[in-house]
Amino acid sequence: MATADDISAPPPPPVRLNAYAPLWRLVDALAAAGWGDLRDAPQSVRSYLLALARLADARSAVVETTDAQAAERAGVSVRTVIRARTWLQHRGVVVMLRRGARQGLRGVPSLLQVPKRVLVALLPAARRAKDARARRRAARPGGAPGLRVPNLTRWQAFPSWRRKTAPPAAPPSSGARRRPSPVQERLRAEAAAASAHPPRAATIAATRAAVRSLSVAAGRVSA
Repeated sequence: MATADDISAPPPPPVRLNAYAPLWRLVDALAAAGWGDLRDAPQSVRSYLLALARLADARSAVVETTDAQAAERAGVSVRTVIRARTWLQHRGVVVMLRRGARQGLRGVPSLLQVPKRVLVALLPAARRAKDARARRRAARPGGAPGLRVPNLTRWQAFPSWRRKTAPPAAPPSSGARRRPSPVQERLRAEAAAASAHPPRAATIAATRAAVRSLSVAAGRVSA
């Protein structure tokens, strides 16, 4: 019987995404599926699409940004952003609603939209292509051809803020006391010797007189 931790068990059914899902979730699902038809595109195209997903409105998928802002977010140059936008526009992934312009030192941002239905249509083929690549890797020497879905990693929930910031739990006590360190043993021995042989009254009086004389001498020197 297959358990939840058995990697040979069939994976859970994927979450069905539609055009009502947030844009960033659709782009993230497409990236997790291997990008599908966008896999053979330049890396700048995927970086630009990820930047738009973070800048755009999650519901309407409309983003108002300049090429310079998108370039800073994607980590590429402005010319690379223009080439990536043109590549996506030719394939219908990005639609230009309003072209930006310059007004002196300030620029009017462009108004773009990422049709979510296009991303939803790319997901099934991207998932099938990812599964095919995984099966080809499993068929290589040293792979795992017996697994239904090779290289399956179980999803783990991200720790919440409370669990990350909570103080560490105290280690369970085993009931056995640890042996004191050499320093602790020496301090205990000195304390026991001092309590067994307390100083005499004459010694205390001589010490106080010496301290008093030193204080008087220090006062004369400072004066």
